[in-house]
Amino acid sequence: MATINGNYREFRLDNGLFVALQETPTQTVSGRLRVWHGALNEEKGEEGIAHFLEHTLMTGGSQKYDPERADEIRGTFGSFNALTGLERTFFPVDMLAEDSQLFLEYVSDAAFNPRFATSRVEEERQRVLRETADAKSNPGFKDSKAYGEEFFGKNSPHTYFILGNEAVVGSASVDTLREFHERGYHPNNMDLILVGALPKNIEDLVQENLGQFPSGNGKKVEFPRNPQLYGATVLHTSAPELYNHENPEQSSAHLGISLVAPTETEEDSYAVRMLVDILGGDANSRLFQSVSQRKGLAYGVGAQYDGSNNKGVIQIGGSVHSVRANEAVDAIFEEMAKLRTDLVSQESLERLKRNSRYGIAKTFETNAGHVNAIELRVDKGLTPEYHLEKMEAITPEKIREAAVKYLPQNRTDGKYVLSLRDPLKK
Repeated sequence: MATINGNYREFRLDNGLFVALQETPTQTVSGRLRVWHGALNEEKGEEGIAHFLEHTLMTGGSQKYDPERADEIRGTFGSFNALTGLERTFFPVDMLAEDSQLFLEYVSDAAFNPRFATSRVEEERQRVLRETADAKSNPGFKDSKAYGEEFFGKNSPHTYFILGNEAVVGSASVDTLREFHERGYHPNNMDLILVGALPKNIEDLVQENLGQFPSGNGKKVEFPRNPQLYGATVLHTSAPELYNHENPEQSSAHLGISLVAPTETEEDSYAVRMLVDILGGDANSRLFQSVSQRKGLAYGVGAQYDGSNNKGVIQIGGSVHSVRANEAVDAIFEEMAKLRTDLVSQESLERLKRNSRYGIAKTFETNAGHVNAIELRVDKGLTPEYHLEKMEAITPEKIREAAVKYLPQNRTDGKYVLSLRDPLKK
């Protein structure tokens, strides 16, 4: 179950590129090239350029490969993509082991020597503009933005809109794309992770294809901690697209409640993770059994914990019966209040610990799972063994302590942001 064993090695090329390799007894390879240059590296007037650049790197060709040949190569792999995040852009791949050399040849040239073929740049410009229009045409876009701003604060890096500004993308030149690329696409601002049936000469292949490029500028974005809340904020908005025209009284409303939680590297994050699973993690959870099964206020309702990027959020949500939305909110707060006072059973705790062991075991049955585990170790210094050790140490008393610290005592005095998108609100 360990990621760090005799088949794992990591090293850094002379130009600063960090490399992690893990051999597994498979016939395929999973991996990704990560570039720590994403949307938050944009300057004023560049909103959307990181995402636009990612599109053009994928389809615009490179010094070695024209766009048509690049298309053929990407189609050779089992799957290949590129994605833009707040703090990074990454290129994940799953492929036959025999394609490892071709992948390294292609991804290195695409990342470092983009061609920016004019016809492809214009095609991707239109696609990005349509993608942005699709996002903003979503009926919940405006409400979701307001919800995020209330929780994280206005202009928070955590809520930065990756797709950007249509006017910026619409007028961006190839020079604009090149300038943004040159600020961050350097080997000392990247890492490469490969897992699977790696070629015996994999280290030589990495050096040959990625060791030739010079170091440059660029550094990882540091996220601020999300702020504390000082009371309850309720956003009750009209959502006419959710209206049930055949049976209006049976219309469903979208409910979301956000609470401040610890980050994933804080000591009590493990107790909170298990607390949230007990509250709303699956069909055995308190919320599902109360709000859905016994009271029939929702078909699906649950809770999730997110401690990534120096933020801590407990998110509760589901689609609830609109005319009984107030009752559903009360029921959710009742279940949170119970967890503040009552000890959870040892049996329910053991079930979750068993599920955690299963999840980790299942992860390491795939190369992609190994890649994710290596990322967690490289980025956060966290290993599956450490995670299991912390989870096994959780007691009913620690669950209750976490509930007292992070769950509201009641609906009136709690500190939270609540969004209700209601089709029956006039």
